[in-house]
Amino acid sequence: MDLVIRLVAHVVVPLFFFGMAGSVVVIAVSFVEDLKELFEDEE
Repeated sequence: MDLVIRLVAHVVVPLFFFGMAGSVVVIAVSFVEDLKELFEDEE
């Protein structure tokens, strides 16, 4: 059982970090889009 837990951990940990990196990209893109909308002319 310990071997299964270790194998699952070796798969899940990188997926967690890829998910975190993806979230950072989404936040950065949303921030840039919001800034462009904020400073865009109203006309």
